[in-house]
Amino acid sequence: MKPLLYSSVLLACAAGLPISAAQAADAQANVDCNFSHMKPDDAILMPDMPGMAMSHDFVGNRSTDAFSTAESLLLHSGTTCDNAADSTGYWVPTMKLPDGEIVNPTYIKNYYQADNVEQYPITGFPHGLQLLAGDHRGSGPNPRVSFLCANGNGYTNTADQICGLRSKGDAVQFNIGIMFPDCWDGKNLKAKGTKNAVYSDSNGQCPADHPVKLAKVNMNIAYVLPQLTSLDVSKIQLSLDPQMIDGQLTPLWGSIYTAHGDFMNAWTDDAAKFMAERCMNYTMDCGTNIPYSYSDAEADTYVSNQNDADTNYGTAPVLLVQDDWRNSGRDQNKQILALMKFKIPALPSNIEDYPGVTFQYKIRVYNGNTSDNTGVSIFFYPTDPDSWDENTVTWNNKPSFKYSADGSIYMDNIQQFRYVDVDSAVRAAIAAGKTEVAYYIGGERNGRTITVNSKESGKTPVLMLTGYQKVIEP
Repeated sequence: MKPLLYSSVLLACAAGLPISAAQAADAQANVDCNFSHMKPDDAILMPDMPGMAMSHDFVGNRSTDAFSTAESLLLHSGTTCDNAADSTGYWVPTMKLPDGEIVNPTYIKNYYQADNVEQYPITGFPHGLQLLAGDHRGSGPNPRVSFLCANGNGYTNTADQICGLRSKGDAVQFNIGIMFPDCWDGKNLKAKGTKNAVYSDSNGQCPADHPVKLAKVNMNIAYVLPQLTSLDVSKIQLSLDPQMIDGQLTPLWGSIYTAHGDFMNAWTDDAAKFMAERCMNYTMDCGTNIPYSYSDAEADTYVSNQNDADTNYGTAPVLLVQDDWRNSGRDQNKQILALMKFKIPALPSNIEDYPGVTFQYKIRVYNGNTSDNTGVSIFFYPTDPDSWDENTVTWNNKPSFKYSADGSIYMDNIQQFRYVDVDSAVRAAIAAGKTEVAYYIGGERNGRTITVNSKESGKTPVLMLTGYQKVIEP
């Protein structure tokens, strides 16, 4: 772990700043979750024993309880997180203020992060993985757990702060930061009874006995407390496992140093794979652009109307787009059009579990203007997916289309991933009983050359289905 990275990233989110305002990890994605419910349950350390664990505050999956499994979380996948692809169960001990008031987290912001991915790439979270972080028997500072007053000087591992009102004077805000281990043994999904995960070294390398590198879950638990004007962090208490005293199960409380977190993975398989292989291993900050599901381009190529009008480019790693609508018009000038085809990712079968979530289809491509520094637009014109084969199509036998676009991208000369909204058109295709969509890419009107990476390049075009809902951070 890099201490400067850890504290600056969490301080940025606590202060409501975009993550780019802090020193970021090599790669990351993020998800925000509101509080869901409080129960004395723990599906990892006390599975199938309802009411026997310490009181926990749950965020994310609304169904999480003592009986939860990865399968049940995906089956009942309603979530308080902004990304509908994340039905993970996250839980932390319940907090008691010095005056005895029980308070719940206002929200939790989870940064999924990784360092040195070019040398040590990460693997997607396996289905059902359980992770633990912190120490519910802790009695002193823990290097993986830190504390923050939003009006203070950043995160610290010691509970020696007095939190005052935030800069806008509306509330006290206290945050707990918890860093989960990121090196999995590759065998044990369950965290109980085995140390199935440990921490990578400062270079991002995993030890030989835990060789599978995962994204680090950097959990930031935020308590916004408008009822207070100050808070002595050293006097905060957190719930402990109850004990049988005089024949009664009696709740117990410990110091702030007993802070810990639990994680039961229930990202969709597509989302977990995309986060690792299509986002973080490219050293990207993907933000919330982790899809619920996606499909790679099943075919892509380009066609040209010049002396190569009979040439097929089905295996080209880079697709070209060049259009010139000046002077005598596009049909008389050099014209190169890219083609790509996708299977349509299905909408969730249990879509009723996602009230308030907006699902959207969009295409992600890696592209840029290679001619000059001018910002330009390219357009996605629909065509019949059954009317061409990437191994045989040329300009002379290309399928028909109309210059009526389903979407467009405005770009500069930086080669990077970009997104185009094709939601309405894909939904219309679904309504018409279609399972595939296909597009020409063209329409740059001044003869510039645009490059688009193909599926042979390693940066495959994808059709994504994203699901998003707003999470409030007061």
